[in-house]
Amino acid sequence: MNENNRQNTESIQDIVKEIDRMHIVLPDFQRDFVWDESKTYELFDSLVRDIFIGSIIYGIPSFEISVREIDTRPRKAKGKKRESLKPLFFTKEQINEKVKVGNFRAVLDGQQRITSIYRALKKIDNVWLILKDDYEFDEDKDFNEMTLEEIMHGFSGKQYDSRLSINIGDAFEMIENKMREKPLQEKYFNNLDFVKQLDVENIDYYFERFLIVVSKLQDLFKAEKMLSYFLLDMSSEKFALFFERSNSLGVRLDFIDILVAKLNSGFRLRTKLEEFKNVTGYNIEREILVRIIAFIVSEGKNVDKGYILSTLTCEHFNLHWNNVCNLYINTLDFLYKNNFIMTQDWIPHSNMLIPLMMFLDNLPNKLFNQMNEYQLEFVRYWYWGSIFAQRYTGGATNEMIISDSKMLILIAKEEKISNEGYFKDFKIVIDQPEDLYSFTKRGSAVYKGILTFINYVSGGLTDWKSNSKVSFNEKVDDHHIFPKAYLQDYVSEDEELAYIDCVVNRTLIPKITNIKIGRNAPDKYLNQLYSKNDKLKESLEKHLIPIEIMDGVYNEFFSVFIEDRAKKIFQCIKEYIIDRKDEIKETYYKEKKKSIGNNIDIFAKYNKKVINAKFNRETQEVFLDGIKYKSVSTAAVEAKKKISGKDTATNGWTFWRYKDEDEEKAIKDLRY
Repeated sequence: MNENNRQNTESIQDIVKEIDRMHIVLPDFQRDFVWDESKTYELFDSLVRDIFIGSIIYGIPSFEISVREIDTRPRKAKGKKRESLKPLFFTKEQINEKVKVGNFRAVLDGQQRITSIYRALKKIDNVWLILKDDYEFDEDKDFNEMTLEEIMHGFSGKQYDSRLSINIGDAFEMIENKMREKPLQEKYFNNLDFVKQLDVENIDYYFERFLIVVSKLQDLFKAEKMLSYFLLDMSSEKFALFFERSNSLGVRLDFIDILVAKLNSGFRLRTKLEEFKNVTGYNIEREILVRIIAFIVSEGKNVDKGYILSTLTCEHFNLHWNNVCNLYINTLDFLYKNNFIMTQDWIPHSNMLIPLMMFLDNLPNKLFNQMNEYQLEFVRYWYWGSIFAQRYTGGATNEMIISDSKMLILIAKEEKISNEGYFKDFKIVIDQPEDLYSFTKRGSAVYKGILTFINYVSGGLTDWKSNSKVSFNEKVDDHHIFPKAYLQDYVSEDEELAYIDCVVNRTLIPKITNIKIGRNAPDKYLNQLYSKNDKLKESLEKHLIPIEIMDGVYNEFFSVFIEDRAKKIFQCIKEYIIDRKDEIKETYYKEKKKSIGNNIDIFAKYNKKVINAKFNRETQEVFLDGIKYKSVSTAAVEAKKKISGKDTATNGWTFWRYKDEDEEKAIKDLRY
């Protein structure tokens, strides 16, 4: 284990000093301080009672990052808006220097505890230690020998006029002031509400107790083993993983939050995302925008978070932001207008937007209306084939994004795909109608894909109330065609009950329509809708629902309905995807001309002997017995010497040979 990563301890006093020196800071992506005063009282109660409050975790960032100070703002007053906390940006070099000279560290876990302690000791929040009355003490024990726990009544946000109370911020302040007793008494003790009510003869008695308690509090603040902490020396990727997996505050943070802090000096990512959302009204999936910038910057090599956090800079975002935002919106518009998606919430795989955005980026004028039928046909097959082959389900999503983006770029340029193995990836998981029964969870991409595919083949699903097309930002439910409550009342066979939540018994309709359907039999609620929408039967056909359902013929034959609708759905999948596979490959695949590569095997025959070497086509160098020769002719002379022991001038371009599909050729063919 790294020495820094072991558990250590520190004092409360040290924490406050380090915060004042800006050696302890918060990453800018941390949420604001949210604890109310009661949590602070509980915290100090635990400290006095020596109850473990959990370890604080610090990180030493090995990358540039935006940070902010501990929150010292007054608590929010009703009707008043608090000032925003201003971030500070440090480069990697600045952080390294701060770590060397000042023990610089960022709080990863423990922000609420550290901030509560600091605010109390700096009297931003008033925290009072309230003492017990004399009658509550153990008579056999001297007051000076008692622990804070034994003399403590509790902590409060205000002093008591009936008990001796000490502001713990005053006690901390006295450590630095080192005042004599008389001025100390005048400044801190005499102004206490409890003291103002004392008789003169009791003043000295309680002042002595005041000094004893202050001393005990100061000992508490100075105790080196008061707080435990871990100090982690972390890369940007480990920072992200820590917050994804270990954030104890219940707030989900991901690697984009780390990126926000990194970019803060030159690109306000969070602000840009909010502006983009306000302008478009769309839900903005920030990870999509970030990953496509990574794809562009890496020239199609990398979209994973390690690369993003270590490589992307504010310059990259300033350069590409407007373009990727336009690609994002235009891609969503294309998918909606062409019925690939119904609403944003029902996109089966958001990561599939990235290859489509790269496809658009390489079309003439970056417009989908510049796409020809040849290109559109491939996009159709790729989109639905990827969903039903579960190509984006699993752990290789980044590789899939890169692979698909490259292939769609080729299609956008009207080129063909030379990777024959690519077409083998489209192994549809639905081979027969019965396979549809197993998809029951709305979180499944195939489940979403089936319902949105019905929207696609129908040319756009319509609302049962009005026959109007569902709008892009409308709330949509996956409605039970046979309502769940109805089936639970009328179906008794376990096999039929198993079909209740399957995708075959579901279809997408507006949420408000779904609410009004309730627990009625299908024929009953559908005929009620029919009385207000005489085009309901047309709408049902779009939903691939047999219109005989309105006559009640399926009411007592739920399993028959499931079989009939499954056949309708499967027939569409078969027609649009399964049966197209061979045709798609024939149209879009072009066998790659065999390449002999850069480093190739070469050989020469001399004096009835064969000598082997390597030739680099890019550098035109020969590697012979581990030695690199920049001249092919020098390498040929050395080869002859090894065989005959004689120096003989030789033309290396005709001496060395290679095999091209079993045909021997001189490497002069490979000369620049």
